[in-house]
Amino acid sequence: MRMNSQVIPDWRLALGDLRRELTYIYPAEMQTCSCSHNGEEHTAVWRGHPRGGEDFTVTVRWRENPDGLCSGTLEYTGYTGSDLIESIQFPVLAEPQSAVSKIIVASRDMGYLRTIKSLFAESSPQEILYGGGMQFSGMMLQDGRFLYVDHRDTQRMVKMAQWALEDSKLIYRGVHLLPVINNQPSREYQLPYQSSWGKFRGGWFDACQIYKQWGSKQAWAAKSEQVNPLRKIGLWVWNRGLIKDVMPPVEKLQQDLGDVPVALDWYWWHSNPYDTDYPEFWPPREGEEAFRAAIQRLTRQNIFVQTYINGVCWDLDGKSWSEGGAEEIRVLRDGTPMSVAFNRYNGHRLGYMCGEAPKFQDKISALVGKLRRSGLSGQYLDMIGCATFQPCYHPDHKHPKGGGNVIYQGFRKLIKRLKQENPNFPLTTETSSEGYMDLIEGFIICGSTSGEHMGHLEGFEYLPMFSSVYHGKIALFGNYAHPDGITPWDPLWPPEDRWQEEKPWHKLFPDQFFFELSRTLIWGAQPMVCNITLELCNNPEFAEIYQFILDTARFYHQNLKYLFDGEMLSPDGFQCKTWPVKFLARMIFTKQGTERTGTLPMPAVLHSCWRAPDGSKALFLANYTGEPQPWQWKHLHGTVDAHCYERIILE
Repeated sequence: MRMNSQVIPDWRLALGDLRRELTYIYPAEMQTCSCSHNGEEHTAVWRGHPRGGEDFTVTVRWRENPDGLCSGTLEYTGYTGSDLIESIQFPVLAEPQSAVSKIIVASRDMGYLRTIKSLFAESSPQEILYGGGMQFSGMMLQDGRFLYVDHRDTQRMVKMAQWALEDSKLIYRGVHLLPVINNQPSREYQLPYQSSWGKFRGGWFDACQIYKQWGSKQAWAAKSEQVNPLRKIGLWVWNRGLIKDVMPPVEKLQQDLGDVPVALDWYWWHSNPYDTDYPEFWPPREGEEAFRAAIQRLTRQNIFVQTYINGVCWDLDGKSWSEGGAEEIRVLRDGTPMSVAFNRYNGHRLGYMCGEAPKFQDKISALVGKLRRSGLSGQYLDMIGCATFQPCYHPDHKHPKGGGNVIYQGFRKLIKRLKQENPNFPLTTETSSEGYMDLIEGFIICGSTSGEHMGHLEGFEYLPMFSSVYHGKIALFGNYAHPDGITPWDPLWPPEDRWQEEKPWHKLFPDQFFFELSRTLIWGAQPMVCNITLELCNNPEFAEIYQFILDTARFYHQNLKYLFDGEMLSPDGFQCKTWPVKFLARMIFTKQGTERTGTLPMPAVLHSCWRAPDGSKALFLANYTGEPQPWQWKHLHGTVDAHCYERIILE
């Protein structure tokens, strides 16, 4: 159905009882439909449905905007059915599968493109939560255009992007979960935000710029007048374990870098095995006195120190679970507690806490207070940035079931409490997340900068989408770059699961470390080195790798006005060779023999363009390969030396 050449936005409503399989109401099943318009404003009204009642009315209002987008919302009234309306799916957009090359996923961390084949490798449909990241998606089309869709939701309600293959078409559905109160159907409801959609010519960066026009004006993007306390950091060290292993390489790096500040992200400082017994981290593994002395030792050298704690999970199989965990855990739609056994060695299940979790939040508050009083520079709170946007169906919780934003608002309340209790104490969390930008000083983004390392060896193209929208408003840091390719081992884990044989991974995968470190910097994020030991710092076999760590930190720090403060400009038009990069996908819970490898074609020279607050512009280049690499961009051309960075000021 068309009106003034504009297709009426499609939709469907999902019916259920919070347990059984969903069924749907479609526009074609409604008894009548009428349409009207007033200039660029359009309205379509459907009335009557066998399951919704004679007076059941669905109204879609939308407008055609000067920027080429359509924007609209949906509401219904007069529902008399007995089923719950569990979700509104709007807008519903479709393209021939053959016309789509890749899918834009901006809702996870920094963002990526994904092939249709990889997305639907197991089944269709697939749902991707709008959690963390940004609230837009899209389809890259074969003809050089993209189909763009966003959800302009300032309250961060629970919603998903649903992708489906149906009748040779790729279908996008924006899924908004309705809050269910007292297990009764909502007789009327209106989507509390506008959605926008349209087709444009360009690529991923152009899609981000559309979203930027809205996102950068929201309250979460308001830049504080105060300088971010993390801005000065030139290099992060992600080390785990005992003081004698963690501290010396950090001190050497700081000594060798001089005026370039180093920061330590310290894991496994705690008494419990990693991913076990959360949130009972205290006391420190080597005692309180040694812990405080170690922190003081580093902070005297002006090294920023933060430790790991998990800000979301309580161990179902842990010592303190009986103190209230079952009362406060999130419950899935099927009635099971939401938990994941991240620890593959002892199988402990970490339960995801609801936003309605006062006992859990008290525990986190007490723990952060102890850590601050121990002398830390700041605190890392794992998972809050990426795992607090889901629904909860716990039957005993007071909040509405399913939709709403109770988890998100509950964790915002926790962070505000921590800020009040611990003034001038920077907090960081996992993954870039617009919903926490106004409360958090920094996001670790290793899931994007090292996506291949973490197992995504085909069908993914990681991109700095978040940087292209929000750069300069928050600290972004981190990657999973290990100099020798060997992951750390917690001695509190079962010894029989430890790898018995290591290989010269840095020789077998010679570009991976350089690539991950380079990509972090090129994206405008603070670089990180992981699991570095004093032996690696001093070993001649790793001299080139160690020098590259120093060069990366110095180059980043010399260019803070671009790479921390700057606005990302379009990267389009750059040309260089394609380079085969060998990747080892190995994480801390990867058992020997289950690691994966792959070779992916990558640009031999990574690049980005930036505009500093003073108006100056620069092109940044990184050659992570072991050979000189030629490049060309617009009227410029040159060659970047092996394992080298360049900055070119643009007129």
